[in-house]
Amino acid sequence: MACSTKLLKVFALICDIIYALLGIAVVLVGLHIIIQFEVFQSAGFITIAIGIVLLLTAIFGVLGASRESSRMVKSFTVILIVLIVLQVLTVGFLLIFRESLLISVDRRFDEIWHDQPLPVKPANSSQISSIETWLECCGNAGYQDYLLQPKSCYNPDSGKMNLEGCRQKFLDFIADRWVDSNIFALAVVGVEVICALLAYVLANSIVNRWRRSKYFPK
Repeated sequence: MACSTKLLKVFALICDIIYALLGIAVVLVGLHIIIQFEVFQSAGFITIAIGIVLLLTAIFGVLGASRESSRMVKSFTVILIVLIVLQVLTVGFLLIFRESLLISVDRRFDEIWHDQPLPVKPANSSQISSIETWLECCGNAGYQDYLLQPKSCYNPDSGKMNLEGCRQKFLDFIADRWVDSNIFALAVVGVEVICALLAYVLANSIVNRWRRSKYFPK
């Protein structure tokens, strides 16, 4: 029994460490969004907050397993179950209302396009110019939207002007990242399920070992 408990503890710690690494990865993604994409700063902060929750949960699981505390391990299992339910509901919501949310993104692009300083100058700096540089595009529907194209419409390496419009590229990028984020979320859920199962079995093993040591002392 002691041997099986130690083995379960090792597996649980490995799974918890992997879970912690996923939390760190989510935090780094959030930081990258904030630094690189001004348009998505709110999403970046939300991503960081989610990553911190995952990381703190993983640390709690590691502490519970390393100390072989049945209470901490059971609490960790409950927290994971709550997170699993929330994440599955979130992914389901995003899949069901995908089209509606993409329409909202399209409206957001309209706001960004109309909020840029006028008249547009070659050295113009705005959110739309950031998108043009980032997605290598130009204007709303295309370069024809400008009488004089800004510097952000030109590729800094080749010097050639980007001809494609930003609206469709922006929507395509969001749609692609939408799929990627849902797949990643489901992968995190998979790791959480494994961690929860190992934690549950480990907690029971710790309790059973304690009972045996109480009734059958060495």
